Amino acid sequence: MTKVSVSILDCDFENLDFEIDRINKSISDYIHLDIMDGSFVNRNTKDLFDIKKIKNLSKIPLDVHLMVDNPLDEIEIYSKMNPRIITVHIENNKNVNECIELIKSKNSEVGLAINPNTEISLINPYLNSVDMVLVMSVYPGKGGQNFIESTFEKVKQLEKLKKKNNFKISVDGGVNNTNSTNLKNSGTDILVSGSFLIKNSDLDNAIKSL
Repeated sequence: MTKVSVSILDCDFENLDFEIDRINKSISDYIHLDIMDGSFVNRNTKDLFDIKKIKNLSKIPLDVHLMVDNPLDEIEIYSKMNPRIITVHIENNKNVNECIELIKSKNSEVGLAINPNTEISLINPYLNSVDMVLVMSVYPGKGGQNFIESTFEKVKQLEKLKKKNNFKISVDGGVNNTNSTNLKNSGTDILVSGSFLIKNSDLDNAIKSL
């Protein structure tokens, strides 16, 4: 069954206790944290996330997505939250194997993310070492983007490779109830959705609609 990870990037950080509690009480499977350093992508979100507070508030597994230039350093920092999943990007990453081993040493599942313009062939050497591939369906760090339709084909390609390797497929960016059925039919295991869920007053109903 496809799982749902609620991204809190668009939540009300002034009322973080309420926002996290709302997700805790929902049928969501994960809480998704988008960590951006202002360099790998233009936006910087590191100051938004109080590591200790979110760790203490969260009652469901954390799903940490690192969009940063120095993932090894950030893995050390965010592993303190005891997340279920830590994801790093393949792009501009000269230390992919080191990242994989470090995440494993922190007892978290390993995610490897690819941007919309990144070919799957780039991650092929690592597919037998990761637990999840995160397919970006928008370009990270840029707001107001539409879901990129070619994502469906990329997921289908990964679905074929998944049979040889034991990994999950996650999709992040513009995910809502207009594209979720096609994503699930293509082979997606985890749907990451932010504003579509967070902005909905009935969170459970929004999750069920995916």
